[in-house]
Amino acid sequence: MVPRAEKELEARDFSSIIHSNGNLEKGECLVNIDEKQQIINAIGEWGTWQFRRCAVIILIIWLPASFHLLNMIYYTAPTDYNCKRPDAWSHVSVEEWKKLTHQVKSVEDNVTTYDACWFKHPDSGPEMDYEPCTEFEYDTSFWEKTIIMDFDLVCQREGYKKFTQQMTFFGLMCGVFSSGLISDRFGRRQTMLGLLLLTVVAGTISSFSPNYFVFLITVWICGFASIGYGTVMYCWMMEHIAGKYKTILGACPHYCFGFWGLMTCLICYLRPNWRHLQLIFSVPCILLVGAYFYFPESARWLLANGKKKEAEDLCREIARENGRELDKNFELIAPAQTGRSQEGTGYLGFLQLFRYPHLRLKTLICYYLWFSTALVYYGLTLNSNDLGASIFVYSAVGKALEFPGITIVILMLLKTGRRITLMIFYTLGGVCLMMTMFVPLNTFPYEWPIVVLNLAGRVFSIGTLAVCYIYSSEIFPTVVRNVGLGSSSLWARVGPMVAPFVASLKVYDDRIPTTVFGIIALIAAVLVTFLPETSSTPLPDTIQDSEELGKGDTFWNIFKKKKEPIKK
Repeated sequence: MVPRAEKELEARDFSSIIHSNGNLEKGECLVNIDEKQQIINAIGEWGTWQFRRCAVIILIIWLPASFHLLNMIYYTAPTDYNCKRPDAWSHVSVEEWKKLTHQVKSVEDNVTTYDACWFKHPDSGPEMDYEPCTEFEYDTSFWEKTIIMDFDLVCQREGYKKFTQQMTFFGLMCGVFSSGLISDRFGRRQTMLGLLLLTVVAGTISSFSPNYFVFLITVWICGFASIGYGTVMYCWMMEHIAGKYKTILGACPHYCFGFWGLMTCLICYLRPNWRHLQLIFSVPCILLVGAYFYFPESARWLLANGKKKEAEDLCREIARENGRELDKNFELIAPAQTGRSQEGTGYLGFLQLFRYPHLRLKTLICYYLWFSTALVYYGLTLNSNDLGASIFVYSAVGKALEFPGITIVILMLLKTGRRITLMIFYTLGGVCLMMTMFVPLNTFPYEWPIVVLNLAGRVFSIGTLAVCYIYSSEIFPTVVRNVGLGSSSLWARVGPMVAPFVASLKVYDDRIPTTVFGIIALIAAVLVTFLPETSSTPLPDTIQDSEELGKGDTFWNIFKKKKEPIKK
């Protein structure tokens, strides 16, 4: 393992490393010098060039994903509905029509609720039974059109509504994996451009969907392409920065998600028609094509794919803008194409994660952390329609609170480390959500205590989401880091696919889903205590390094050490 301090020393002595390679055996240089590290040594961990590009990335990285992920909150907004009135009865008010034709569902405090799924024609005799309603009309006093209205996702078809969320996250799951493979093959810039254009085209087609099946297909494509676009852009950014800036900028993209989440809320409020919204969320994204001409190809990708001269020219350009002078004989060393370089790829790399007991334990805990974090965050975010407050108020306040939440996470990461940060956020989030079970229903206006506790849980969960990527990248070794992060991210997509089923538990009690989310978060808090602190440890390079990393370093061992008697 190479300590971070030693890597900084290598950065100062980079020119001597390059020019001393004549005294080393060829194979030794190729194996020991990582292509990213030598590029960072040349251009610097941070400078004017990185600042300008990263500022643009933080602004746009999750713009398409925010639009095409958070839109489902509003596309499935609940609206009142009833069995459709025939033309001959159109003069009758909706309330009178319900009294004449709908089955009574409940009567509470002199308020009668009708079951709009069952209908009996007013001209039929009393001996006639109620029949399932097949055509509906909806309250359009605010929402002009939602997918529930367009595709009649009510009554017998109400269960189909959850497929929107599941197909979106299935697309995200596929996009996270595929975008990495595609960008490794065709380059970062080409992949970002292709995925952006795919998002624009699929989103535009989606707005004209003739039926729910076509809508689901286009939603899957939008999820696949939009998350892939952001993932590749994130990868591009990480390949050009290092040191503490990698920790800070690893969490900063969540600011982008929060900002464009607020914009999604505002746009949906101003134009409550899902077909128009889908066009608004898709067509203007074509402007992001400009980023293709602003960002060069990744220097690391160029070097890894045999374009050594282009990588060197780019390094000189970046170094010049950063005020660094490279020797005129500056030369990068191409990576070796050895069997060892392929050790961490494919199924072999995945199996390596379970080869040793300590690494296996850390891997399984990381999987649960990603799963629980995404399940809780998206479960609270995407099922906000079930709360008493307006979905616009809940969504806007929740997104606004994410900004201070992420700021606190960054400060805590720099000051207290990974483990304590995750433990605090999981515990506080879990406790807030568990407390909802003790709040009586139908007592407070808009159920505001439950809404407040939900918002608090959501803020804490976005904090854990920001930490998981950084923490996992420091636990998995270099040879299987991509496989480890990719397989962890898989569980982050499975979690939101499960969320609708947890949300459906509200039929027993409206507080059960948030209580379940709270239990899941508290279990994660306990599991984090068995992970090592990695903020000040060397990054593991090999499987054996990762197996040894943090052995005996758990949160509970801190107390054991304090109890040990002092030897005289």
